[in-house]
Amino acid sequence: MIYIEQKAYFMCKFIIPILFFPLSISCSNGEGPIGARSSSLAHASSCLIDVWSSRNNQGSLGFVRQSDVGVFYENRFFVKELSQSGFAAVVPIKKGTFGLAYSTIGYKLYRESHVTLAYGMQLNETVSLGIGMDYLTTRISDVYGKAHALTGSFGMTVKLLSNLTIATHIYNPFRASVTQYNHEKIPTIFKFGVQYIFSQKVCLVSEAEKTSRQKTNIKLGIEYNPASNVYLRVGGCTYPSQASFGIGVLYKGLKIDISSMFHSVLGASPQIGLHYAFGKNYSKPANQTSIN
Repeated sequence: MIYIEQKAYFMCKFIIPILFFPLSISCSNGEGPIGARSSSLAHASSCLIDVWSSRNNQGSLGFVRQSDVGVFYENRFFVKELSQSGFAAVVPIKKGTFGLAYSTIGYKLYRESHVTLAYGMQLNETVSLGIGMDYLTTRISDVYGKAHALTGSFGMTVKLLSNLTIATHIYNPFRASVTQYNHEKIPTIFKFGVQYIFSQKVCLVSEAEKTSRQKTNIKLGIEYNPASNVYLRVGGCTYPSQASFGIGVLYKGLKIDISSMFHSVLGASPQIGLHYAFGKNYSKPANQTSIN
């Protein structure tokens, strides 16, 4: 009886997380966007302008003109060993905005970490370019040690009209390798997104994402602002098939976002995020939109 209990514990603690981990990585399509707001919109995040642009699209970072710090935690598929957490921070200067993002996923036997140092700058009132340097670490228990990789990303965001924005982002264009063993390479990810603001209260975001390892993932999300400090969000994507929803609350500069994504096979992945904007706002009135 004791042997059976020990075997069951071993299966739950070690074997099941290892089996699920590749699936969890594929659900995020490689490096994966971060932030609860992005999650509630099925991670159609290319056009979103917020603190998470440090990772999600450095091209949008140039439009972030106020200092902001944020943290998030995701309980992926309600499996503790697959939980993901991290933080992001942005600091605008006279010309451009610097950003820093960190995320980690896994547990003591297998863990992946990702650090992004980013910079974005507006070329004019409607165009912003950004670049990021990404440092990745993979650790497999104490036996196999660590593997490190350095790569990059860049993006561009263009406000074609006052209510229409397009964005593109490329992650790991150089096909960097995690390890020389079996020529394992980090996937290259191309994203193209569109944001359309129907009114002061309704915004639609969409995105097509193609990785070097997977099929094209089409994402769609809607954000509704029924009150000045409340945001309701819903979304979905095609590969893998997932639905999402969430709510955001703004209180004196503090934004609280709660979301969940639902995988058709693996189940729900709830997430919570907090971020706080402070300091001088360098934005010009013409560049500000209430939906962001």
